[in-house]
Amino acid sequence: MSRLFGAICNEPKRLHTALEPVRDVLVARGHFKGWGLGYAQGGEVLLKRNPRPTDVVDFYDALASVASDYIIMHADDPATDHDAHTGNDNTQPFRYKKWLYAQAGAIDAFEEIKPALLDHIPEFMRRNIRGKTPAEHIFHVFLAFLHDAGVVMDHNLPLAQSRRALRDALAMVFSLITRAGGTAGPGNIVVTNSRSMLAVRLGQPLHVRRFKQPGRDKGHEFRAVLIASEVTDPGEGFEEIPDRSVITVTRDLQIDIVPLEA
Repeated sequence: MSRLFGAICNEPKRLHTALEPVRDVLVARGHFKGWGLGYAQGGEVLLKRNPRPTDVVDFYDALASVASDYIIMHADDPATDHDAHTGNDNTQPFRYKKWLYAQAGAIDAFEEIKPALLDHIPEFMRRNIRGKTPAEHIFHVFLAFLHDAGVVMDHNLPLAQSRRALRDALAMVFSLITRAGGTAGPGNIVVTNSRSMLAVRLGQPLHVRRFKQPGRDKGHEFRAVLIASEVTDPGEGFEEIPDRSVITVTRDLQIDIVPLEA
């Protein structure tokens, strides 16, 4: 089983301390072929990738050196994420401009549907695909839907529009898989454009937890949101997201949960 997390906060330097009560949730144990995290810092979107096999990934420890208000973390399970696809270019999260994306699970019939996926992606976007994973191709299909609407570079685009693009991209992927005779589609997804964050539950457990602490200045409150995928029982304070639902988190950390098909 993979592990996938997304986090947003309003004070980047305090995120690591705020997550200390859920440190155990952020320690992934299993047989991982590698792990990575992507984050926004100083107006840039950066990646830290470790494409080496390991049995433990301590994301809490990895966050100690990261001051960011938007973070996605992912650990790859070779049993569910195409074991042959290794190396930096195949290690999630994936990046395009201000966008970050990670996805759990494998899909059926990827090689059969890959040409159709690529046909939907504009040529200038295809040049950004460096690896061979289904996740990176599905990410670019999502971006292509945003490009078709003329909003892929709009960092303040309405969340409803991002949600619609994600819904349409997934509908296309599932349709292609079905026509190719497959049944398994993408697992849970977390995506951000460094202004907001979306996550979709597709089968595996998906939970969200809110954090609040007094701010350093009077009248200010530190707030954060943590999204945890494929953690069966994360403990007190976590809310489980219904299957085939999308959770959206705005820049001011407002949360909305709606059905994927809405």
